Amino acid sequence: MTGFGINTNLLETNILNLAVVIGVLVVVGKDVLTSSLDERKTKIVESLNDVERRFQEAQAKLETAKANLATSQEKAVEIQTQSKVTADEARKQSAQRAEAEMARLQGTKNSTLAVDAQKRIRTMRTLLMTGALEKAFKKVKQERSGLSTQKRLIDNLLREVF
Repeated sequence: MTGFGINTNLLETNILNLAVVIGVLVVVGKDVLTSSLDERKTKIVESLNDVERRFQEAQAKLETAKANLATSQEKAVEIQTQSKVTADEARKQSAQRAEAEMARLQGTKNSTLAVDAQKRIRTMRTLLMTGALEKAFKKVKQERSGLSTQKRLIDNLLREVF
């Protein structure tokens, strides 16, 4: 065959057609496939860089959180220690106030007892003085009545004699 004509052998024409189509696809599709793969590669690299950046940020936040936790724990220990000291001081002050109040009450009790004892002593003195005065008055009355009797006798004797 010399020239241009129609080939009726289907197997040869199909293989030839496939080779031409594959060649055109390789030439034309190579650029499309390469650019698509490059875009995909770029997106994957950007995603990996973004993931790496977020991982670094997460690491930094984790370190900050660890530092904050350590600081918080130190403050908690400090607050606990301070609260124990404050509680001890409050207990001591309360005990001192209680002792002072007890001493004040003891002093009040002692002064009340002293005042009560003085009242009783005054009452006893008054009773003794009243009793002594009554006894003295009785004696004086008796002596006066005895004197008046003596006086009457003397008067009577003097009348008889004079």
